[in-house]
Amino acid sequence: MTLIDKYYNKASDLALKEVERLARQVLKDHPELDEFIMCMGSYFFTVKNSEENILPYTEKMNISWNYYSEDTFPYLKPINDFIGKWDNYLKLTGEPMRFTAKGKIVKNW
Repeated sequence: MTLIDKYYNKASDLALKEVERLARQVLKDHPELDEFIMCMGSYFFTVKNSEENILPYTEKMNISWNYYSEDTFPYLKPINDFIGKWDNYLKLTGEPMRFTAKGKIVKNW
């Protein structure tokens, strides 16, 4: 393992811990949400007693007929900003994880 690999792996581990911290905060602050799920290049929150999911971004169209993305809810901005900044470098959303506010992380399902 090269020194670059070592630091890349360390950065990835730290970033995944931050994703977990931010997602757990959202789950704690919004008890209507049940679980955070991230895998295969995307992430979302599930809603308790519902088949509904809360996606991080909503697609909208401006007056020029161009699409743009907006945070689905303002409380998702911190996690969206963090993942948006680091996902291209560290491939965060490719790492599977799911958990409830106080539950253990499940990585294989």
